[in-house]
Amino acid sequence: MLHLFRAGFGNPMEYIGATYLFGSPLLHTMTNRKEFHELIPIERAEELLRSIIRSSTETVPIDLAYRCILAEDVFAPTDVPSFDRADMDGYAVRAADTYSAREEEPVQLVIRGRIPAGAVPSLTISEGTAAEISTGAMLPAGADAVVMVEYTKEGESSSSVSIYRAVHVFENVMRAGADIRGGTRVLPKGTLLGSRETGVLAAIGVSHVRVRSLRIGIISTGNELVPAGEKPEPGQVCDVNAHTIATAVRECGATPVAYGIVSDDEKKTVEVLRRAISECDLILTSGSTSAGSGDIMPRILEECGEVLAHGINIKPGKPMIIAKMEKPVIGLPGFPTSALSMFYYLVAPRIRDVLGYVAGVAARPRQAVLGSMIQSVGRHQLLPVAMVRGMAYPVIKGSGAITALASADGFIEIRPETEIMEAGETVVVTLFGDAAANDLVFAGAACDEVNRIVEMLPFRVRMIHTGVAAGIDALRNGIADIAGIPLSEDELLDMDGVSVIHEFLHGGDAYTLIVRHDQIGSENVKSFLSAISDSFKE
Repeated sequence: MLHLFRAGFGNPMEYIGATYLFGSPLLHTMTNRKEFHELIPIERAEELLRSIIRSSTETVPIDLAYRCILAEDVFAPTDVPSFDRADMDGYAVRAADTYSAREEEPVQLVIRGRIPAGAVPSLTISEGTAAEISTGAMLPAGADAVVMVEYTKEGESSSSVSIYRAVHVFENVMRAGADIRGGTRVLPKGTLLGSRETGVLAAIGVSHVRVRSLRIGIISTGNELVPAGEKPEPGQVCDVNAHTIATAVRECGATPVAYGIVSDDEKKTVEVLRRAISECDLILTSGSTSAGSGDIMPRILEECGEVLAHGINIKPGKPMIIAKMEKPVIGLPGFPTSALSMFYYLVAPRIRDVLGYVAGVAARPRQAVLGSMIQSVGRHQLLPVAMVRGMAYPVIKGSGAITALASADGFIEIRPETEIMEAGETVVVTLFGDAAANDLVFAGAACDEVNRIVEMLPFRVRMIHTGVAAGIDALRNGIADIAGIPLSEDELLDMDGVSVIHEFLHGGDAYTLIVRHDQIGSENVKSFLSAISDSFKE
């Protein structure tokens, strides 16, 4: 290695040639590898994102404003309602004419006419008269109350009506401006628009509103990617990040704009980046951010813009990039679970901040109890977990495993000073969207036979992958309904309170399904047992 320094290669780990290391020839050819810049702490990354991500505003029709954030206060231009109107079907009257009305001695009034909703009445109610009126119709001049139709009876000639109950002034009447006074603020800036808010806007005659907006361009990079729906060739994988990140962006109240897959070609990548920058407020890329020779994004952003940070001192954020190329560009890791974790941890909070978006389950961390012991990796870490009945179980798989994305409901944060987290500790889980309910929970080791059985069930089954002891504990603690143990019944010890429901060979080894005594009669477990029977008949 000393020869490399003397030859002027600088850091020998950057340029490795054909030489000998401890007596063995290195097979790598000369390759240009650029190490990560200094890893910045999370606090610095958050500060950078606060300084560069900004929202814009746009005016949209109220029918397209669902889950948008108001950018300005909305004031009522007129009173709502703009006239005194009937709140009930019945008869518009002068209240004073009804004061003597009793069930045994009704008051007789002359009917002057009928007033449907939407009509402007031309008649006037004078002493001793009334007018039939529909709900929502304008109250005629002279009337100051409405008698409900239930307390009236028309005469045979339909020219008079008997009133059996007295009413007071403005009873069953909504006064002009009683709902909303003209000039009052009906919705404040920052309101999340839902169906009710849209109804208020329509009621005051507002058809368009100004909302905060954040258009986010989403670019997936890598020669190995193909669009979802296409069959990958050997060496290729389907693009996952374009879809998961777009959905997560919508959850935050922003608008995703898809730019598809870009191969590892600098010219094409720059072209797509520039187009996205001209159309969006923020660009999110995934992949090609590491320090490998094929990872071109750091070099492009350095040449065409300014790299503010490359590498964050957190697992899985080491390859993340924060840059500016006229607009902010954030390079997320390529592995789907890593990309989604870093988005929720760092990017999503800033998006919600600039939009004022505070709703949604994903915005609210949830407390849970750790289901098994965790030994830290010695770094700041975001660890994917599955949420099951208030318990958080680590999803321990390789960072590139797609099944980790399917199994995880969110992640927990592990500080670098933490060495071990014991089962039973309270943890805070940041969710990947909504955590779905589980009809039946299966703990332990899954196998092909179990997967086939699960597919036959008409409800949702949650799989928790654990060891033997943890699977039995989950069963006994009521976290799991069924456990799959890769042992024979004879090898299972201390089985008090637990019943064996099936034993079979899996790959030549014994495999046993067990359930608690008190759960064997539950409907979902019976459905599972029925599916077992059907499966092993085949």
